[in-house]
Amino acid sequence: MNREQQLAEAFVGLTDTLADDFDPVVLLDRLAGHVVDIVGADDVGIMMATARGGLRTMSASDGGAALVELLQLRTGEGPCLDCFRTGRSVDAVRLADAAAVERWPRLAPLAAQAGYLAVHALPLRVNHQVIGALTVLVADPDGLSDDELRLAQALADVAAVALIHYRPDPARPSDVLTRVQAAVSARATVDMATGMLAEGGLLELADAGRVLRIYARRHGGRLTEVAQALVRRELELGTVLADATGATG
Repeated sequence: MNREQQLAEAFVGLTDTLADDFDPVVLLDRLAGHVVDIVGADDVGIMMATARGGLRTMSASDGGAALVELLQLRTGEGPCLDCFRTGRSVDAVRLADAAAVERWPRLAPLAAQAGYLAVHALPLRVNHQVIGALTVLVADPDGLSDDELRLAQALADVAAVALIHYRPDPARPSDVLTRVQAAVSARATVDMATGMLAEGGLLELADAGRVLRIYARRHGGRLTEVAQALVRRELELGTVLADATGATG
């Protein structure tokens, strides 16, 4: 199996929250495994926020990763904790160097002794809200490349969204049908609003579709919500057309 196939299977496996065997703990174990197998990390640990605002280790690819996570929690320092607090990724390369030891005086030497000379911490987030952090452990002191880290972040983002949509009760066939029909209805509303813009602005359908998307993006609204407002006459065609013209003019 090539890397593209691995990625395709990984994203499908991380997003299928309606599967009968979907389990949030297994999901995080999968995420850790994918970051090792596909991204190229040596080991991975995952922490998530508790109701009291602390962090709890949820998954670790092996004993070394679990040890580093535990050390961060016990010492109160480390890239993962910094990442969770700030909501930003933290790259801690060359942990044996003085700069890293100065920043994390207790954790850095212990991580290096365990064989990890670089650590990357990536936020687990949903709608800009941080719900945990992914610790990527690497034996190479230079750590992972920017492309590899972007891939790891993409996997983490997908898993975080899947966790938020997890429901303990298995989805019924009617639930799936309801979601499908909601998507079909939304598409119909967007098509209707696009047609209205095309007729009112003397535009081709493709151009009218772009106008609708430009307005939604500029005003921070969902495309479907803007379309519904147009169809219900709660939003004037002229307003949308003029706004889009100003954005592209």
